[in-house]
Amino acid sequence: MRESIVQHAGYRIRVKSCGPSDGPHAVLLPGMGATAVALAPQARAFRALGYTTHVVELPGFGLAPALRKKDARFSQLADLVLHVVGELGVQRAVFLGHSLGGGIALQIALRRPAAVAGLVLVAPAGLGRSMLWAYKLYCVPLIGRALLRPYEHGTGAMLRRFLIGRARRNDDHFIRQLLRRDRRSPATTRSIRAIVWANQPPRWRRLLLLPFPGGEQLGYTLRGHVAALRDIPTLVLWGTDDRVFSARDAAIFRRANPTAEVHVARGIGHMLPLEAPGWANEHIAWFDALQLRRAEHPAA
Repeated sequence: MRESIVQHAGYRIRVKSCGPSDGPHAVLLPGMGATAVALAPQARAFRALGYTTHVVELPGFGLAPALRKKDARFSQLADLVLHVVGELGVQRAVFLGHSLGGGIALQIALRRPAAVAGLVLVAPAGLGRSMLWAYKLYCVPLIGRALLRPYEHGTGAMLRRFLIGRARRNDDHFIRQLLRRDRRSPATTRSIRAIVWANQPPRWRRLLLLPFPGGEQLGYTLRGHVAALRDIPTLVLWGTDDRVFSARDAAIFRRANPTAEVHVARGIGHMLPLEAPGWANEHIAWFDALQLRRAEHPAA
């Protein structure tokens, strides 16, 4: 895997690339606080399909300095990613995004559709609201600062309760593998806080959303714009046990965009790219063969 660093607006963005230098491009966007490791199975899948694959790590998630709140709105993160891929010489690509990365991929598709050859959205942010009541506390600066803090080691109890579905919840080997990489640096923590605090609705609307878990995330919802993506080949993957973003949003996406291919994995949680890599990669391979290649070469 090749590594490059793009500098932009005072930030250092690390990009990990693999695959042939002359293939079609795929850009992978990990979730909140995550690095290329979180999408390693999907990077390998795209490489095997002949893509030049680039995993973009947001500021603070890969390299310091951390994101600043003034630069952390979803639309700004989409522009940052577009700048990075432009510096890499990529004019058009398939964008895969997980969680936060999926919300950024949606923003990119809406802002620059000509740059998007296809979308693979894995439990994306931006379609509804989180199921976690704790998100409300993250949005309060003093409380959020206390809750969103650096740590050297995560806990298996947290992974099992919130992030892993029942199919892998009792897989001790899998949990240990995740815990070996589960640490949060100060820069990562500051970037997470910046994104949470920058993407809230106005204060008066927050009061109206107080009774709803994760209602603050409606400040950046793109649910009403999904129909505009009908001309972009789209694959949506979700897990029934996702406790961060409800799999019900997959059905909402299907209704708003009937041309999208939507699949939901039973017993899988929010860590779908690592929980069910074979299942996800099989759908990516079929999506590439039946939609992406056909869209690029309609005569064939």
